[in-house]
Amino acid sequence: MATIKFVLNKSQHQRKIKSNLSMLMLRYSHQKQVTYFYTSRNLEDRYWDDKGQQVKRSYSGSDRFNIFLNKFRQKVEDIINDLMINGENPETARVKLLYTEQKEGVEKKREYTFFEYFEKYLGDRKGKIKHATAKTYRTTVNKLREYEKYARVQLNWHNIDMDFYDDFLEFYTSIEGLINSGFGKNIKNIKAIMNDAMENGFNTYNGHNHKNFIVLKEDVDNIYLTEEEIEKLIALDLSGDKTMERTRDLFVFACYTGLRFIDFSQVKPEHIVGDVLRIKTIKTGEWVNIPILPAVRVIMDKYKDNPNNLPESLCNQTMNKYLKKLGKKAEFNDKILKIRNKGKDRIEEVLFRYQMICTHTARRSFATNMFKRGVPSRVIMNITGHRTEKAFNSYIKISQDENAELFKEYFSKSA
Repeated sequence: MATIKFVLNKSQHQRKIKSNLSMLMLRYSHQKQVTYFYTSRNLEDRYWDDKGQQVKRSYSGSDRFNIFLNKFRQKVEDIINDLMINGENPETARVKLLYTEQKEGVEKKREYTFFEYFEKYLGDRKGKIKHATAKTYRTTVNKLREYEKYARVQLNWHNIDMDFYDDFLEFYTSIEGLINSGFGKNIKNIKAIMNDAMENGFNTYNGHNHKNFIVLKEDVDNIYLTEEEIEKLIALDLSGDKTMERTRDLFVFACYTGLRFIDFSQVKPEHIVGDVLRIKTIKTGEWVNIPILPAVRVIMDKYKDNPNNLPESLCNQTMNKYLKKLGKKAEFNDKILKIRNKGKDRIEEVLFRYQMICTHTARRSFATNMFKRGVPSRVIMNITGHRTEKAFNSYIKISQDENAELFKEYFSKSA
């Protein structure tokens, strides 16, 4: 009777160096004959569930690993089944030969360098992922090319490991002077490419799955504007500078709709249905229905002669420049300690509040102010388009003092 089972076997080299890794093999037994198929994967014994024939969930990337194993097993089973359907004996040697021929034929067609696969990955997803997402991957490619020149190395599958990780971090933060959160975004993209290549049989190296090959993140101490501060912007006399006035009005519109710049800069007349703004967000591709609040209605009445009842949009860079001028004019002069990490170094910088205002401040302001008003998080999320509480909570920027005051208000209402 034919049996198929994954087993862990140490290679001679692994035994010699007393490695804690073992080769993961698929063992096929039939009529007292046994043959092995190497999965090109190595694993520590503690991560293998022999009874369940799968990688344990405690292993980082276990889902992807198990999907790969299922596909690998299926390939061998398909060969065995095809032989039996045709009335042939699925002898171990015959199955191994057919598998090898099939594998060699595939490998001849599928030999990609790391960067070639990067391009294939983006090409296969053209039109399926957002332009902004594709742009982040392109940024990663460019930064890796810069790193190659600096380190005088040629990156490929085999050297995307912890040595690369540590050296790339040093290059990114110390040589380039960039911050950890940006480094983390690049690592996230690299891991996505490596995992995709592994799942599809193009890459057999898994150095990127080391427990310390992590996506660095940090809490970003961005600001929001209170409704009182937004009122101060509305009260500014900007009649002598139309660009400043347009910037202010667009920003206020965003503060009371929660839209991203890419969305509020492309509002069309058909998006306005009575007292609701109904728009499909570009980043997530989800439809959101936003009630037109009084502050928004004032702006739309002001620009009623324009096709979309809004001022003509500016580019993001120009708008950010003018927003800082507006903040200075509104005297948002309190000082804020901004903290960033560059590698292992902690960078502290004192900025005026107006220096930290940007187009995205409006979206944070909307989420935070609606939260402070007592609007349930789920209701706000349906408007902002956030899919998870974790992502939404990163937008709530209330201080400890504000949090204490909110708690007292909620407590007094429930008493």
